[in-house]
Amino acid sequence: MSDSAEMIEGVDPGQMLGDFATPLWFPRFREGVWGPWSLRVIAMSGARGYWGRTYNLHGTVILMGPFEKDAAAWMSIVPMEIESQEIGIAAAHGHTVVLGLGMGWCAANVALNPAVTRVTVVERDPDIIALIETLGVFGQLPEAARAKIAVVQDDALTWRPDGAVDSLQADIWAKFVEPRKWDDVRRMQDNIDAGSIYFWGQEMELWRLACRSRGALPERLEEGELAALVAQTGLPLISQSGSGYEDRIAEASRWWTPKEDGWWDAR
Repeated sequence: MSDSAEMIEGVDPGQMLGDFATPLWFPRFREGVWGPWSLRVIAMSGARGYWGRTYNLHGTVILMGPFEKDAAAWMSIVPMEIESQEIGIAAAHGHTVVLGLGMGWCAANVALNPAVTRVTVVERDPDIIALIETLGVFGQLPEAARAKIAVVQDDALTWRPDGAVDSLQADIWAKFVEPRKWDDVRRMQDNIDAGSIYFWGQEMELWRLACRSRGALPERLEEGELAALVAQTGLPLISQSGSGYEDRIAEASRWWTPKEDGWWDAR
């Protein structure tokens, strides 16, 4: 670790995760305000994971920032956030581009993946970049992982790389389901041409396509349906067809997609 890592005070969010277990690494954080963004440490007794299970927690660190007319939670270290990033982190390889810096822990874990040789993080907000720099988030990593990371201030929807990109991980949205999320992902891929893609809330957007193709809410994804949905997108999406993945998507959709009938047709 670097000298700056030793100067970091605050809390280790991993110690607040209660009975939730993950192999992912988390930096220490402290509370503070950076422009319109703030980090807060809050107490909480439980939270639902991305795949539906509820866990007992002690608390979390939460990133609050501007959203429409009010401040909103953009990221926190809770089971839902962690589980919704694990597939992309595990599948990252070669030159990986992370769109959206957030609290930095996702990019840090991508850099810790031994299959990853280079990490380019694209973040448009200078206050978020300053937040991560001030807290020394990447400085808490081992030198080999830290040396892989470069942060670029730019717009995720217009940025273009200077060379080949092997994998892309995108998280620039405040909600799992957004009307134009597929358009956003295609625009990113048109600019980046990544070998593989995983984006935050990907499973819920694939569920949207399943609902749209049937014109109704399905009970589950049938055998081979997920592969057909991925092929329909025309994108090199990272998927885990089989091993109960389809059933986990159906269960997660109960909690994280809108309840209104016909929501899947929103463009």
